[in-house]
Amino acid sequence: MLNKIKHLATPLLTVAGLLLSIFWMAGAFDSKIEPGEIVNNTPYKGESLTLQSTLTQLNEDVPATVRSKQTTHVAARILAPIKSIHVKAGDTVDKGDLLIVLDNRNNRSNVAQSKENINAIRAQLTQAKSHYTRTKSLYKKESVTKAQLEQASANYNSLRAQLASARQQLESSQTTSSYSKIRAQFAARVIDRFAEPGDLASPGMKLLTLYDPKSLRIDANVRESLALTLTIGQQLKTHIPALNKTLMATIEEIVPAADPGARSFLIKAKIENNGKLLPGLFARIVIPSGKQDQLLIPSSYIKKMGQLDVAWVLENNTPIRRFIRIGQQTDDKTLVISGLAIGEKLISPDQLDNK
Repeated sequence: MLNKIKHLATPLLTVAGLLLSIFWMAGAFDSKIEPGEIVNNTPYKGESLTLQSTLTQLNEDVPATVRSKQTTHVAARILAPIKSIHVKAGDTVDKGDLLIVLDNRNNRSNVAQSKENINAIRAQLTQAKSHYTRTKSLYKKESVTKAQLEQASANYNSLRAQLASARQQLESSQTTSSYSKIRAQFAARVIDRFAEPGDLASPGMKLLTLYDPKSLRIDANVRESLALTLTIGQQLKTHIPALNKTLMATIEEIVPAADPGARSFLIKAKIENNGKLLPGLFARIVIPSGKQDQLLIPSSYIKKMGQLDVAWVLENNTPIRRFIRIGQQTDDKTLVISGLAIGEKLISPDQLDNK
C-alpha cells in the first residue's frame, strides 16, 4: 500500500511544480498596477496654444482635359493616288507649308485639253465674227437676206458662249489640279497621319490631323450646383499632374445646358501654353465651393507615432497625449477633423522635449 502511494505521489508533485512555474512566469505572484494613464503630476508652466476656429475658403478639385480650340482633319478633295507626304506625327508646320502631294496627271491632262479647246474655239470665233461683220454690211446693202444675217449672228453668239463655257471648264480643271497640293491653313502641329504614299485618296478621306498649339483650353464637366456659381472671365487655378505645373485658366464659355445623365455643365477655360502642354493631358481645376469654420493648427504641434497622429492637450495644467485625426495640409497649417475642440490648449512637442 505504501509503495502504491509513493508511486502516485511522484507524478502529482511533478504536475504541481509545473503549474507553480507557469503561474510564476505569468506574474501571478507579482504586485499589480491598476489600468490607466501615467500622468506627470508636475504642473506645466510653459507656452501653450489656445485653439480657435478659422473661416476657411473651401475648394473642390474637378477633373478636366486639355484640348485644342482649333483641331483640323486634313482630307482629300479629289480621287487620286498619294504621291508624297511631307510631315509626320509631332511635326510643327507654318501656314502655307506643303503637307501632301497627290498624283494629278489626269488633272493636268484635263487642263491641257481645256486650253486646246479654247484655242480652237477662238479660231472659229474669229472667223465667225468676220463673217457676221461682213454679212451685216451686205444686209445693209440688201445683198443678203435677213435669214442669212440671223444665221451668221447665231453662229457668232454660239461660239462666244462656247468660249465662255470652255474658260469655265479650264478654271474648274485648274482649281481641281490645285487640290493635288494640300497646304497648311494655319501654323499647327501634326497629331497623327492616317495614310502613306501610294494609298488612293478619295474625297473626304482623312489624311492628317492638325491642332493649333497656341489655342489650348481646359474642358471640365462641373456638377450643376457648383457650375452655377461660375462666371465668364473668372480665373481658376489648374494643376497638370503629368507636368507638375500649376497654371491659371480663364473661363471662356459655360455651355448653357446641363447633361441630364451626369447633372453637370461643360466649362471651357482658356489656358496659356508653356510649350509642353499637349491635347488630351489630364488636369484638375480648383473651383471655390464656399467658406466654412475649420480647426487649423500649426503642423509643428502634431507628431507622428507609427501610423497615428498625436497632439498634447493641456488638462488641469498637465500635458495629456491625445490621438487625433487630421485632414488636408495647407502651407504650415493642418486641418484637424476630430480629437480636438475649440478652446482647448495645445503644447508643442518641442516644449515637452525641453521640459
